[in-house]
Amino acid sequence: MSDTRFETITVEITDGVALVRINRPKALNALNNQVMTEIVAALQPLDSDPAVGCFVLTGNEKAFAA
Repeated sequence: MSDTRFETITVEITDGVALVRINRPKALNALNNQVMTEIVAALQPLDSDPAVGCFVLTGNEKAFAA
């Protein structure tokens, strides 16, 4: 997972918590096809990773999502 690069999200894993952050602040983190595809692509391997106990989905800067 650490080698995977996304254009519209970031993923950080710390102490068993995966932080998935939508990173489109100019668009108030609006969801589009690319964002949704990248979220799914990020969550699939996290689901089977025994080092990850939970994930948090959040947005970058001012907005969670639009």
